[in-house]
Amino acid sequence: MNHDVIVVGSRVAGSTLAVLLSQQGHRVLLLDKAHFPSDTLSTHFFRAPALRVFERLGVLDEVKSAAPPLTVLWNYIDGHVLSDPVEAPEEHLRYFLCERRITLDWILFQRVKREPNIEVRTGAQVKELIQHDGRVTGVRWSEADGIHEANARMVVGADGLYSTLAKSLEPAYENQFPVRRCMYYTYFQGIEPLEEVSLAEHHFVGDSLTYVFPTDANLTLVAVSLPIDEFPSFKKEPLKRLQTHLDSLPLLKPRLRHAEVAAEVKGAGNIPCYQRIPYGPGWVLVGDSQQVLDPWSGMGIDHATTHASILADSLQRFLTDAAAWDVTMSDYHAQARQWSEKTYRRTSTYAADLRPMTHAALARRGLVNH
Repeated sequence: MNHDVIVVGSRVAGSTLAVLLSQQGHRVLLLDKAHFPSDTLSTHFFRAPALRVFERLGVLDEVKSAAPPLTVLWNYIDGHVLSDPVEAPEEHLRYFLCERRITLDWILFQRVKREPNIEVRTGAQVKELIQHDGRVTGVRWSEADGIHEANARMVVGADGLYSTLAKSLEPAYENQFPVRRCMYYTYFQGIEPLEEVSLAEHHFVGDSLTYVFPTDANLTLVAVSLPIDEFPSFKKEPLKRLQTHLDSLPLLKPRLRHAEVAAEVKGAGNIPCYQRIPYGPGWVLVGDSQQVLDPWSGMGIDHATTHASILADSLQRFLTDAAAWDVTMSDYHAQARQWSEKTYRRTSTYAADLRPMTHAALARRGLVNH
């Protein structure tokens, strides 16, 4: 097999990167251990940054039509309600979306399949990297019919939090914070809306944050982010604990009277914040394989798509011999960090305790004293 780029992982970051590289005329081998459509444990809330990239991919209309646009950012903070229209520089992107990963990833996977320069192999479990003279030159993987291997000018790890590439390469951490919070979520049918328009609801009570987002398939995502010390008890009885928590929310409990839980409660208590060195000889990381944010801020898809777009443009310069590998990858590294700096700092700082952030928000509006 002869490819320009091998991308391991075909979800948000991997599919985005593969399509953009293919549009530039490069031959891409895209590997994923899953078969699609396939769900994954993940936040699935995104904003203008992701929408811009989906527009670049040519799937914005399809993504937008799958779930109701959330045009108002609504916050309940310890008895105070703050409500504002969603803002973005582009008028046509002034909304948020919440879309289940089984839906969003399938849209992106179908987009990948329309690209003539992409070869897709699903059910492909990467076993090891192929290296020559200290440089990664390919991968070896297994499928149902046996072992396969391929070479390329570089290998990209877009394979998430449990990245096989990162585990093999052991890149150094630039920043690292311990696990501070846990998150659990499910979907409801029949939640009574607060207003006629679709809201992105955030209920802040003390150091807890509850999200209520209309999503695809006429469902509503309900998620809760809690301090990590609540994880052991929540893990034992997730549905019971979630229902008890929701009953404590004064502007949500009455609206759940006729609602039904429509899916299993899922969650995790092992998501830290970190940034890894994202490249080396013949390899580069993108998405959660190189940067992970505590899910309380719901920024993962915005960052994965934007970093993949930055990486595609950097790789284009290398693949067309316009610049050397170290130059292009250093540029990708710098641009990704600059774009993420404010959000990464905010997410990692307030993961330990959301209350200083919410107090400051109320103080800016004169609702509490500084």
